[in-house]
Amino acid sequence: MREEITKRRKLGRFRSEAARRRFLAAYDAAIEYWPIPPLHHDVATTFGTTHVLRSGPVAGAPIVLLHAIAVSSPAWYADIAALSASHPVYAIDTITDPGRSSQSAPVRNGEDLAAWLAEVLDALHLDRVHLVGLSYGGWLALNQAHRSTNRIASVTSVDPVGALGRPKTSFMVQIVPDSLLALAKSEKAIHRLLGRLNNGAIPGQPLLDLSVAGLRTFVGKQPFPKRMSDEELRSITLPTLLLLCECSPVNDAQRAAQRARRCISEAEVEVVADSGHMLPIEHPEQFTQRVLSFVDGLDTSTAAPQP
Repeated sequence: MREEITKRRKLGRFRSEAARRRFLAAYDAAIEYWPIPPLHHDVATTFGTTHVLRSGPVAGAPIVLLHAIAVSSPAWYADIAALSASHPVYAIDTITDPGRSSQSAPVRNGEDLAAWLAEVLDALHLDRVHLVGLSYGGWLALNQAHRSTNRIASVTSVDPVGALGRPKTSFMVQIVPDSLLALAKSEKAIHRLLGRLNNGAIPGQPLLDLSVAGLRTFVGKQPFPKRMSDEELRSITLPTLLLLCECSPVNDAQRAAQRARRCISEAEVEVVADSGHMLPIEHPEQFTQRVLSFVDGLDTSTAAPQP
């Protein structure tokens, strides 16, 4: 019994059955914003069952989406129509986060996360995947490019937390009061924290409810998104698009961009003007156009010549 309790404490989990129902209600409400209801798939991995949402055509170069912490796959609602117009799109519920995935074994570090994602891609039988990740998902994408490139054609990392540098000191100081209030279950404090990430504006629905539910209902056990060393960044040889958000507190965008240009040889690095951390929600058209231009450009350049 004690061993079971100890193991459970190492797993991401909902606080209660009522908490699980609350989050899944927000999850389903966010899916209502998708232009066409996605297909749902569950795949088995060493670390538990992983839930995947699928949209778009059967043929085409697949795009795989990795979400930010706490919000799960439905949070891509503003981008899914454009991304799936000519590409099959797979949005994965990260195994350590709230969602419809269910963790059954501890995920200890970046190596475990890379093994988990590789198993998901294998189970889905996907090849030449274009990984696209936001925030923690952006760190996951870079981590995968460093550790396991099998089945991956390119990586797009949007404002990755931790990988390239520390958050701005001013942001860390400013969020201390609201962070403490959030721990005391103040939803208004969570709203303010989300606003700081979203260029000063509290995000609209359905992202607001999804974010609050994720932060309130779930005990996450994600590996900390460690800063990648210069050597680790230099090991990334896949075509990489790095989008850093000028007004995001998560990175010092200009310094992060300089480091990425210095260390990642195949990287296209852009600082997106006037954008907060939640670029795919704040500027969905700009985000999807840039991603599709990058992905389609790669696919065109690698296509076999016509006889």
